[in-house]
Amino acid sequence: MYIFSWENVPGKDDGKLIEYLEQKYGVDWVRAAKIEKIGNDEIKIFTEKNFLSLILNNQKTNVILKINNVRTDDFSVKIENGNVNIYKDTRQVTRKEVKLESGYPYAVLGGLVIAGLLIVVFLGYSGVQSAGIFSPREAFFVIGASIIILTAASIYLLFTLRNTISVLKIHEEELQSTRDAAQERRIASLEGTLSGTAPSLGPRVGALEPQLATLESRVTALERGRPSH
Repeated sequence: MYIFSWENVPGKDDGKLIEYLEQKYGVDWVRAAKIEKIGNDEIKIFTEKNFLSLILNNQKTNVILKINNVRTDDFSVKIENGNVNIYKDTRQVTRKEVKLESGYPYAVLGGLVIAGLLIVVFLGYSGVQSAGIFSPREAFFVIGASIIILTAASIYLLFTLRNTISVLKIHEEELQSTRDAAQERRIASLEGTLSGTAPSLGPRVGALEPQLATLESRVTALERGRPSH
């Protein structure tokens, strides 16, 4: 999703960027913030109480968003018609890959299962064609082949289940990471809102100082005019 052009902030893309930041991260203070570009690799949006930075890397491939000095998000960069355009990929770009430890156990187990099936089919066919259904020796091989097949299938399922659990754990870690990032953004937004709305005591104290000075002068004058005993 296109967000803004780096060259047009500050400039005509200010509204697009401000609207996106407010809707996406809940930083409503950006409406009254100042926008400055520091060099060619940083855009700073700030008020007296809050600030955020958009930092372009040297390769012009990525932009980092920091809200109140906390890394919050990343954006992709595309150079289009000589302009550095900033995008947010709505798809999940980075995913952890799950690698099987080795394909060898699966190949061996698959071969054992197939070999066992072939043995059972062959011995069963031979037993049907012979006068007796199965000789003791053939029955022994059939039972042995069945045991091999069941054992191989059980081990195969064990390996498959183990890797399935690993995949589920990785997905859970990704979801938890997303939840943590969202929680951090909410906390940063709430802190920014509270600090932005908190009244400043400095101007009030400054306004009271002349009145205090006047009272001190009157008290001093009264003390001097009081008759001594």
